[in-house]
Amino acid sequence: MSGNLTINGGYNGQPGVLSVPSAFPSTINNLLQTYLNGVGSAITSGTEAFLNYNIAAGTSVSASGTTGSYEAISNTDSTGASTSGSGSYAATVNAGVTDLVVQAPGDLTVTAADSTTFALLGAQSNVNYSVSGGSGSIFAAGGNDSIYVGGDSVNQAVTSSGNDTVTFNGTNGLESVTAVGQATTNVYVGGSDNATVSAKGNSQVEVHFLNNAGGSLDFINNSSQAATIFSGVYTTGGGTLSYAQGAVTAFGGSAGIFAVGGRGGFNSLNGGSGSSTLVGAGDGDTLVSGGAQNYLFGGAGTETLLGGGTNNSFAIGFQEPGIGAVTATGGLASAGGSGAQTFLLGNVVSTTLTGSTVTGAQNAYDVLGTFTTLGGQGETVSGGSFTITDFGGNSTINLLSPGASGLSVETVGSAIGGGATQILLTDGTVITLNGVSTSQVSVNASAGTITYI
Repeated sequence: MSGNLTINGGYNGQPGVLSVPSAFPSTINNLLQTYLNGVGSAITSGTEAFLNYNIAAGTSVSASGTTGSYEAISNTDSTGASTSGSGSYAATVNAGVTDLVVQAPGDLTVTAADSTTFALLGAQSNVNYSVSGGSGSIFAAGGNDSIYVGGDSVNQAVTSSGNDTVTFNGTNGLESVTAVGQATTNVYVGGSDNATVSAKGNSQVEVHFLNNAGGSLDFINNSSQAATIFSGVYTTGGGTLSYAQGAVTAFGGSAGIFAVGGRGGFNSLNGGSGSSTLVGAGDGDTLVSGGAQNYLFGGAGTETLLGGGTNNSFAIGFQEPGIGAVTATGGLASAGGSGAQTFLLGNVVSTTLTGSTVTGAQNAYDVLGTFTTLGGQGETVSGGSFTITDFGGNSTINLLSPGASGLSVETVGSAIGGGATQILLTDGTVITLNGVSTSQVSVNASAGTITYI
């Protein structure tokens, strides 16, 4: 617990302080306290309407005002005495309420008013809070809160410091979540809401797209913990598949990230300086890594994969969960790490590959033929084409044949126009090595390797 927030006049409209436990860091508590001081002054001066609903006892006290309206859902009566123990309660916030405070130990279901622009959920309350209209800020100060935002053009900013679940499932909304301190926050994005999510402090954040989600996601991880973004594939009642279409823009920071892009494509996934796993989806994705150990999975279409840091593993042109085989066409995969750079190549067409020339780097280009997936389905990977721009002494092409049919070199010759060597494999795959002559290519048929000499 980081401290207590106080509202002067918070339980009876007169001098007398309602205390609200908070797990927020002191910087946020200080800002909240400044705001609550203004609310308290408005209450005690009679400017802001006041209602304290002692939900534990079923009693209330109120006073009218001229501007704004404050409501407390508490376990405190008009004398300041608190009802002991905790329970399960339900309440609907009164229409017109602008400032809401929930402080009653136990489990509460609270239906918000569209007019509420400020809501504070105390750390001793586990609140199931739902709002379907208006714009405002929700501060979940600890505990286990579940926040649901629906409706059309609803704009809510949530700050989370507990074990919280936040669901955005409206249309045309602009929503945000900031996880702070020791928060463990799960965010679900649905409808056509556009969401911005950030992780700070030591918070752990997971973001999930709901079925048929059409909005976008912007995510920044400034936490000391790695973050996770899932973009869903769902099977409908008729057996067909539906996807989360929205584009994802994500930054992993120093702690790293596991991030899956939206099926609509044009995702921008940057792992930051931490180790990361980045999964493309639709066409036009850009994946960038900079950590010690990174995995980059290209989606369908034209992808750009840029691997920095130390070790990078690229997987291009393979099955995607729930989608099946994809073909990477006209994309780029470029390694700049100082360690092992592995390119696992499936269905690729006119793809450009650039290995790392950093001291100590080793580039391995693994070419697959026909193979069987873990689900038992046979997948044929053949007849593709790719170009390696800087094949050299630290590079090896490995011909992998996990399936029944083998994969080997059929011919090695100069490219038309010169300046490159082209290698034709028995499955029709064409490999172009820019700046390499045929005399610099060594084929070890028994080992299934191609090296530079």
